[in-house]
Amino acid sequence: MTRGDRFVALEDDLLQHVLSFLPSRDAVRSAVLSRRWRHLWRSTPAVRVAGNDDRFRLFVNTLLLHRDGAPPLRSFEIEADLSTGEQVDSGDKDYGDDSPYVVDPHVDQWIGHAVSTCRTRSLTARFPEEDAMWTPRQRWPFASPHLTTMRLDGVKLKAGLLDFSCCPALLHLSLTKCRLSAGAFVSPSLERLTIVACDIRDADGRTRMGISTPSLRCLQLCDDVAQGFPKAPCLESMPLLRNASIKLTGYLAQNPVPIYDGSDHSRAGRSLLLHGLSEATSLELMASPSSDGRVCQMQS
Repeated sequence: MTRGDRFVALEDDLLQHVLSFLPSRDAVRSAVLSRRWRHLWRSTPAVRVAGNDDRFRLFVNTLLLHRDGAPPLRSFEIEADLSTGEQVDSGDKDYGDDSPYVVDPHVDQWIGHAVSTCRTRSLTARFPEEDAMWTPRQRWPFASPHLTTMRLDGVKLKAGLLDFSCCPALLHLSLTKCRLSAGAFVSPSLERLTIVACDIRDADGRTRMGISTPSLRCLQLCDDVAQGFPKAPCLESMPLLRNASIKLTGYLAQNPVPIYDGSDHSRAGRSLLLHGLSEATSLELMASPSSDGRVCQMQS
């Protein structure tokens, strides 16, 4: 081993594993180290990209193009603020007037490529700007037999996009500061679900969103002061549930949660939150005092 190259004895697979912990832009820069390093970045098992301008668009397009034929991804992570600058039509049923700017369609292409072509096992997508939340344009944007873990932050998911039956291997799902609007949230395979600071709304103005996850083992639901759940979801039966944490510190702390929803005849006589928690061996329920000093309560 020469004194100048301490990596010469390491296999390419190991070097690519090391590069996978770097942001992808830094991994690409490693190509200048030597001839051996010139193409290692093309087959790293992880892609990590973040940005908000035209150079970012060009970089991600080029990066994914050069990955064609590479082994499947272990993880794909993107953090982007990519508004096109165009305002959404207030009557657009896919966006509505609460997310006024259109997100660049490149985002749909990149995530679709990562899920279908690169066969990533883990997907993380963050969109920090509330005025430009990503709403997937495809009907089945996450459909994959390989995806096991997904983390979404700042994403709008409407009817149909919350049916994860098209992800039969999905085990872990985390939703943070997302806007969820559907009659049903469905995943037959999911084992761990985290919903934090999400805006949960019913799809038709009459029923509550039902969460149907029969394989779930761990559940965390938490609203906060800024976001909250305007309408608490209804938890369906979770026979395998072991650990559950329900923390109401935002909207629901100020607006007591009804035990029974008289407006939804399909769930008459059923507890909205407690029905699905009956099998949990470890259960944490926490609420902040409401504005008039009452502790948030569940009312019938």
